[in-house]
Amino acid sequence: MSDNVASDVNSTAVKRKGDGKLGLLELYCVSIGQVIGAGVITLIGPAIENTGWSAWLCYGIAVVYGFIIVLPLVFITSSVKLAGGYYSLIAGFTQNKKLTGMYAVAQLTKMFSISLFAVSLGAYLKSLFPNIQGLTLIEAAFLSFFFVVNLFGVDMMATLQKYMTYLLIAVLLMFSIWGLANYTNPVFDFSHSNFITNGVYGMWVATLSLEYSTTGYSMTMNYGAVSRNATRDIPRALLLSAPTILILYCGVAIADTCVLPMAEVAGKPLTLVALVIFPKVLFYLFIIGGPIMALLTTMNSSIPANSLAMVKACDDGWLPKSLGARNKYGVAWKIICIYWAIGLLPLILGFSITVITDNIQLLNSFLAIIYMYAYWFLPKRFPEQWKKSRYHISDNLYRFSVIVCFLFQIIVLGTKAVTMSMSIVVVSAIVTLILFVIGFIRAKDPSIDMSKIVKIWAE
Repeated sequence: MSDNVASDVNSTAVKRKGDGKLGLLELYCVSIGQVIGAGVITLIGPAIENTGWSAWLCYGIAVVYGFIIVLPLVFITSSVKLAGGYYSLIAGFTQNKKLTGMYAVAQLTKMFSISLFAVSLGAYLKSLFPNIQGLTLIEAAFLSFFFVVNLFGVDMMATLQKYMTYLLIAVLLMFSIWGLANYTNPVFDFSHSNFITNGVYGMWVATLSLEYSTTGYSMTMNYGAVSRNATRDIPRALLLSAPTILILYCGVAIADTCVLPMAEVAGKPLTLVALVIFPKVLFYLFIIGGPIMALLTTMNSSIPANSLAMVKACDDGWLPKSLGARNKYGVAWKIICIYWAIGLLPLILGFSITVITDNIQLLNSFLAIIYMYAYWFLPKRFPEQWKKSRYHISDNLYRFSVIVCFLFQIIVLGTKAVTMSMSIVVVSAIVTLILFVIGFIRAKDPSIDMSKIVKIWAE
């Protein structure tokens, strides 16, 4: 890092009262909608295959595990307002031009995640209507609808998100309560042979597979630019999200394991148990308000969560500035349209849920290592803002939390790489490497001046 840039570090914390539109309630609903998605719908069945009735306990452990990974963001977002989410975090905290360029380009891989929710939606529609025709067109239609909604601004997205999230929480609680009311299997008997069917290793594999669905609320930090009081409301939204999903995820997993014989639900979606415990009307309400709504809320909130950071990278010159052009609602419509096209690609090519999920998990794990490195610099780069944080702790304790977070993420990355097919690992590694190289080359562009880029806002 050059001396000029180093001396300018604290000036990147620019005092700014933004015109953000999202308050705590909106951010909480965005956060919950973001984290409750394809995972709770598709991963409990495989977890039961791996570990038996203890799948509900594994989900609880996974939520705690995920919260430890997210925890440093509570400290960071309570100290500074990040104009471009993770991109601004890396740029402002590391002040490393090459690393910033590498991430600015590599973050494009996040665009593929949106297709997972559309494909999962199709799987549930297929379970409802086995003879349904034109499923790919229906998946594409839902995907397109939410991209259109997001073209009308973040306030439109957040309004829709609130009501969808209310319905989602209510229906998942309904499933949990109805399941417990039909309690048959002793899923709380730790000594039962069906509780842990494949030993500690089976529980470990199940926990790590479920962990993927427990950290999505971290994406709420990308909404700094559109939040009314980011340093107050974003960390609160993060802190409220963890206990919410702990209750919902464990409740759903208990309901899924306690009603039918284990052999019948292992590897199966939640619809099997729902058919047994609900009358027909409530079953259809569950499908719409539970699995489908979980996917739709994540689809809706993923679009701005990923595109806001890319807009900042365009403004700063890493990506073509023309892509960051805004419409009258303040939305970078070109990025939204590209995001939409990339999201359609896996649908057209007929990729399976497993292939999409594995690639997304691995790519996100690669990028997460860069986040962890950036976390380390909070006390050094922004000491004044850090001391004023509502959640301030000693620098040593903060760095300890970052180290634990880093180790947990390395374990996730290593385990996923070992359990996935070699072709997926190789493809993900090659894609990431290519994008890193492009970003590294872009960092040599003298027109991109790190000292002139406003990366962080302080409130």
